[in-house]
Amino acid sequence: MQEPVYRGYEWLNYLSTGVFVCEPETLVIRFANELAENWFGSSLAGRPLSTVMASIVPEKVTERLAKGRSFSVSAEVDPPQGRTVPYRMSIRPKKFGPEALLVAEVENISKLKEREYLLESYASIIERKNREIEKEQERADKLLMNVFPYKVLQEFKEFGTTTPSFFDEVSVMFLDFVGFTKMPVSKQPMQLIAELNDIFSTFDQIVEHHCCERIKTIGDAYLAVAGMPSANPDHALDITNAAIKIIGYLKRRNLTHPISWTCRIGIHTGSVVGSVVGIRKYIYDVFGDGVNSACRMQSLSEPMRITVSEPTYQIIKGAIPCLDRGAKEIRGAERMNIYFVDMPEAATDGSGTASSQSSEA
Repeated sequence: MQEPVYRGYEWLNYLSTGVFVCEPETLVIRFANELAENWFGSSLAGRPLSTVMASIVPEKVTERLAKGRSFSVSAEVDPPQGRTVPYRMSIRPKKFGPEALLVAEVENISKLKEREYLLESYASIIERKNREIEKEQERADKLLMNVFPYKVLQEFKEFGTTTPSFFDEVSVMFLDFVGFTKMPVSKQPMQLIAELNDIFSTFDQIVEHHCCERIKTIGDAYLAVAGMPSANPDHALDITNAAIKIIGYLKRRNLTHPISWTCRIGIHTGSVVGSVVGIRKYIYDVFGDGVNSACRMQSLSEPMRITVSEPTYQIIKGAIPCLDRGAKEIRGAERMNIYFVDMPEAATDGSGTASSQSSEA
């Protein structure tokens, strides 16, 4: 840009930025245009620039300019009239006619600050929304963990679906409460839900502690498995020990609660198919002989007793004592020997394990 012909400093009044013309050594103001005086006050000529702007240190300005660089600083000024003005000032050498002076240009950066503030506000909003999304995702994952086993959930999250899987040997526990429909609490919805929530929540903790997986509750019934979807060589022992602890928990609970809950438990070891079912409302469910036979064992059991099938007994008999109940007709299957898990009081103290050798009646 061509330098203007020197004709004094009045032409600087037409600029859209505040301008100070200063002595190069002392930074004493020789001229301030009208915009600069509107911001910093009138009658500025003859005053050092550092007395007008507290952020100016003459030594730093001189040092910077001596290196061939311009000096710049950002600050705010409170004009005699009007609101606070954020500004950016830069000082550089400039010739005015025959003289080499310093020019301090002061630019109003209010709009820039407003844009920066808006960007920071948007960034803050986005960050807050992202945190909310993360919390919602965590909440959704926790809810899904109550629907799907962990391994199935990972597959579902990655692919949006799961593949039905066949499991050759799984131990299934089916629990049902005795006389549920005749219990007074069954006619009181709020108390019923509170009781079942308390009981089933404890069942979940026991089952999880013994490396088993709760599949679902059906009214007052409770279905859990061991050995799926992740393989577990101790599936029969784990599910039986979980059942023993559940019986012990209910016995202790009945001593201190006004409502007594009595259950029957059946356990069978066999094959099942596990899969996510549903399109809009998903549930992970199990099907097959293992589930049906566990249900039959439960119906053949007695209050506060655990009945196991022959396949389960053959696995646990060396570790958990059982009582032979003889051969029974199993609906939908061949006759089968079934067994009670022998639970003396010492075995149901909540430890979750039963000691002594297997016994057969």
